[in-house]
Amino acid sequence: MEIFLERVAYDPSEIQRYTTLKRTLKPLGFLYAGARVLDFGASHGLGICALLELGAAEVVGVEPDAERVAAGKEILDAGGFGPRATLLHVRDTRHLPFPDASFDMVLVNAVLEHIPQPRGEYIAEVWRLLRPGGHLMVNETPNKYLPVDVHTTGLWWVPWLPARLARRYAILRGRYREHGEWASSGWRGLGYYELIASLRGRFHLIPERSRPRHRLLSRLRLPASLLDPYPNWVLRKIGG
Repeated sequence: MEIFLERVAYDPSEIQRYTTLKRTLKPLGFLYAGARVLDFGASHGLGICALLELGAAEVVGVEPDAERVAAGKEILDAGGFGPRATLLHVRDTRHLPFPDASFDMVLVNAVLEHIPQPRGEYIAEVWRLLRPGGHLMVNETPNKYLPVDVHTTGLWWVPWLPARLARRYAILRGRYREHGEWASSGWRGLGYYELIASLRGRFHLIPERSRPRHRLLSRLRLPASLLDPYPNWVLRKIGG
């Protein structure tokens, strides 16, 4: 195990996030090889580590939790990534301190489910920062179109219920604590059409191909990952 992972050994979820992301990214080198990448909602910076290990030229992470940023900077230092890795504390990630078209790729990994709806301003902001021809990858966010909550409670119908009713139901079933922060718990994921509604200009969806259902849905002219519990959406920006 890489030495910098020792710094987050107390948090198995962060290590799992790192290993799962690295496995997902390996066959997608055309997205990030030699690229300048933005990791949106970078947490402790393990996504930055994964991208740099796999061949990204530079990765900038933004994260609204100051404590995670402080811990993440130690992790990046321990990893020896030097100036290729930057982790910034940005309190309001709807407004990021970069000019238009600053990045070749934007990664949004296990983030959007923790942002209460509406999420359009956040999605539009990362799209603004992507250069024409660059790629936005939204990964490890559950699919709100499916009737089971695969992220927070494991309960059926939760993603389709109003927020207050979903929370009360989860508490009554013993799947959520009374004083938890429900809005940011991840109970309602993201839908494909919610994602693309916030994009300005043209894009091309690069469809998933790993399962027969992906190929079937593509033949039906539907998004290939429309029925995946955790879709991996990759969108190439066309034009300005």
